[in-house]
Amino acid sequence: MAIVGQSFRFPGGPPSSYWGNLLAGRDLVTSLDPARFAAAAFGHPDPHHAGTSYSFAAGVIDHVGDFDAAFFGMSPREAALVDPQQRLLLEMGWEALENAGIPPRTLRGSDAGVYIGIASADYSYRLIDDLAALDAPAATGNAGSIAANRLSWFFDLHGPSMAIDTACSSSLVAFHQACRSIVSGESSLALVGGVSLLLHPYVFVSFAKASMLSRQGRCRVFDASADGYVRAEGGGILVLKDLEQALADGNTILAVVAGSGVNADGYTQGLMVPNATAQAALLERVYAEAGLQATDLNYLEAHGTGTAVGDPIEAHAIGAALGMRRPASSPLPVGSVKSNLGHLEAASGIAGLVKALHCLIHRVVPATIGIEQINPQIPVAEWNLDIVTSNRALPADGQLVVGVNSSYEDKKPAAALASAASLPLLISAHDAAALRANAAQMAGVLEGPSPPKLQDLAYQLNFRRDQLAHRVLVQGSAIQVARALRRFSLGEDTTLDLLAGRALPGPVAVALVYSGNGAQWEGMGRRLLATSPLFREAIEEVDALFQTHTSGCLLDELLGLPGENRYAATEIAQPTLFAVQVGVTRLLRAQGVVPTAVTGHSVGEIAAAWAAGALTLEAAVEVIYHRSRL
Repeated sequence: MAIVGQSFRFPGGPPSSYWGNLLAGRDLVTSLDPARFAAAAFGHPDPHHAGTSYSFAAGVIDHVGDFDAAFFGMSPREAALVDPQQRLLLEMGWEALENAGIPPRTLRGSDAGVYIGIASADYSYRLIDDLAALDAPAATGNAGSIAANRLSWFFDLHGPSMAIDTACSSSLVAFHQACRSIVSGESSLALVGGVSLLLHPYVFVSFAKASMLSRQGRCRVFDASADGYVRAEGGGILVLKDLEQALADGNTILAVVAGSGVNADGYTQGLMVPNATAQAALLERVYAEAGLQATDLNYLEAHGTGTAVGDPIEAHAIGAALGMRRPASSPLPVGSVKSNLGHLEAASGIAGLVKALHCLIHRVVPATIGIEQINPQIPVAEWNLDIVTSNRALPADGQLVVGVNSSYEDKKPAAALASAASLPLLISAHDAAALRANAAQMAGVLEGPSPPKLQDLAYQLNFRRDQLAHRVLVQGSAIQVARALRRFSLGEDTTLDLLAGRALPGPVAVALVYSGNGAQWEGMGRRLLATSPLFREAIEEVDALFQTHTSGCLLDELLGLPGENRYAATEIAQPTLFAVQVGVTRLLRAQGVVPTAVTGHSVGEIAAAWAAGALTLEAAVEVIYHRSRL
């Protein structure tokens, strides 16, 4: 399988800040916004104090209440009763497909599946406090099973759709099930991920009673001072496809899945106590089935929560299955993103996967932070492990293997898009306000320190995204486009700079009307002759056919070489006008404008007959020659 798209929300700011935060070794754990709930009323340092938690430290994301309901076909009333986790999944699902360059409309009715790891029911706990506020949307809006179905319904996906709750492994189990579905042929594509939001004190209180939360308010992964974990929130969605299909479709390959697997620890000393033997057996099986040796691994992203019991057991399993099967001179590098973000619980697996993807893409492993003294219960030398405590470069060339993710290097040259430079920039949105916001955002991208190539941007927006109802079309240099978009976003008059409006509903039929004698003007076609090889080629072809009947040269006439004011002569005006109409028609066809119907008047009737296929170009030129002559 190939991972071809991603979207995520993690603590520390917008997605664009994620990798910089990790490379800078930032601790992204803060505390909950008091607007979530009155945490102070539920706080107490004594873990035995009824109804309280000794910690509300958390890795949090911003704007969890923000949601563009109309974009996703919801009324404001319905959206208010839908769990923000479901709303966040919709946003990330759309963004992941955009990142993959797959317009969502192309998946409608397909066998694409959805697999989501989700466990939190915090929003429903809030609603229970005010039963009078419940209305019909609350039932589906807060059911865990609907988290995946919401995506399948919105995108009209007909493959398997399931929400999976296996606690902290939920999103990795969802990932495994998605892989199995694609391998078996059950699905051709899958949206897979996880989500978790901290919206109610219930879980804080219950986990505090179980002494699972860190009193320090930090995930001290693999550290001697580890005393529990810090809760965090966020989520992510990846787009999975069969590798051969992804290559055939021209998708960008972020990584290739070499293998995946799931098991359970069985009976242990306690329900929450892991089993190193069972974990090691799973690692051995997965890597053997994937055809990978322990020495193939460049890095392993561990679960690593910062618990005194769990970390040593996991490290033991990794060491037994992989570390001790490598030369002593090459210990296995391991780390955990929880040291930066906190523990995203049901979404923690997707957080690890996203970090692994970034490690592959950037060929760097960020440090696992907060380690002052490695836990003495983790004998790294004996287990041949190397805990990454500073940023580490990975090999600059060749294949990389990180965790269960394998890099892929596409050797095929990218297909050239000859007409890319002439593509207009098309920005769309579901309403006028969003269109102005999108225009401002795109202007900022073009005005930024490292703007993308304009033709690349135009290609992505035109062909790899869905086009929504409200649209802006603009063409020019990057500076001109940015300036026009900025003025449009501010509501200024841009009549001369761009086109803005609402698209016609449904499939639109195009008719071309070919005008007659009198439409000609001095200088017509000259700029196209200078800038468009396709237009010039069409004129030269018509001219060659015309010269089989006479010694005149249409190309020279258009360039004005014989002199000005010659279009007053019918035998010159009509053939040149016909030639320009042929050239423009060819140019439009090359840009995807193919008429459903054509009509014309006077000399335009001949061009229309050619465009409809009623006359060959040779026959049409003969008709126009004799008509204009007579």
